[in-house]
Amino acid sequence: MIWTRLAALITKELLSAFRDPRGRYALIAPPLIQLFLFAFAATLEVSNVPVGVVNLDWGAQSEQLISRFERASAFSEVRRYASERDAQAAIDRQDVIVVVEIGQDFSRKLAAGEAPSVLALLDGRKSNSAQIVNSYLTTIINQYGAETAIGPSYQPASEIVDRSWYNPNREYRTAMVPILIATLPMTMVLMIVGMSVARERELGTFEQLLVSPLQPIEIILGKAAPGLIVGLAQCVLLTLIVTLLFGIPLLGSPLVLFLGLTVFLISIIGVALLISSLVSNQQQAMMGTMVVMMPAMMLSGFSSPVQNMPDWLQPLAMVNPVTHILVIVRGVFLRDMPFWLVAQRIWPMAAMAVVMMSLAAWMFRRKIE
Repeated sequence: MIWTRLAALITKELLSAFRDPRGRYALIAPPLIQLFLFAFAATLEVSNVPVGVVNLDWGAQSEQLISRFERASAFSEVRRYASERDAQAAIDRQDVIVVVEIGQDFSRKLAAGEAPSVLALLDGRKSNSAQIVNSYLTTIINQYGAETAIGPSYQPASEIVDRSWYNPNREYRTAMVPILIATLPMTMVLMIVGMSVARERELGTFEQLLVSPLQPIEIILGKAAPGLIVGLAQCVLLTLIVTLLFGIPLLGSPLVLFLGLTVFLISIIGVALLISSLVSNQQQAMMGTMVVMMPAMMLSGFSSPVQNMPDWLQPLAMVNPVTHILVIVRGVFLRDMPFWLVAQRIWPMAAMAVVMMSLAAWMFRRKIE
């Protein structure tokens, strides 16, 4: 009998979500659009940027250094300026992100075996990109200075060779795109489940649901199941796009990956149900969802590592389900993360799911009483 009631409630919720053509479009199109935007537009990589140069030396060595800038794949072109004032004006207009000023004594100091100084003027309005470009320039200048001062016949006693594990080419897209498999469905699940009860309250059908033979736990399960179904379907679709279209291989087990995603979505559904049990209309549910979603993303390590946060803030990040699912998705995709390590990240999400579901059921029970 309980399964019949649950099936009827789940069917009703799915029909409510998919009956409106605009609702069906909203469940499919936004995640796909955001996936491609994050993959191609929201990137921290710096490439094809113009670099300004003020060459006050005009010696052969300075021209050789500038030619290395021109051959660097990260720079689209080298723009020459006659003076520092012209270079500053170019930065003000955002024509270039950095200007390299080569002093008059650059060639003379290199010939004398001294270390010449090179000035880099950076656009602080684009601090992250400017730092990355500055690191590129520093590497080129240091290599050129060492080769010129030592001579081409010098063979160093030792050499540092860097090697990146799990992402050999250090591609931002390889590290960024897989985690969207978890974060994009999270947004849709929060919206679907969080607004379901609020919508019924506005329509006046929530009271009928409370006086029906359904128990509070059955209402919770009936409201949670459609969000879980839609969320997992989006995860499957996004996984196929990431692996087949973007060519990012899934090195680990798909079963382990989707086990983690299932527990994560259940914990997010618990949060959404708790929000929907506290609000009285869809507008409040929308605001509650945004209030929860933004801190969850900022505390998850999505844009900056959790280890960079203050010590007092890191415990909040560890009770955040998004923090754990990002580790799971990156680990399973990039390094075939073993199950025993995945399990260490699953149990905090499972605990959060139990707590949130229990609070939501308690709130519904209070409304029935």
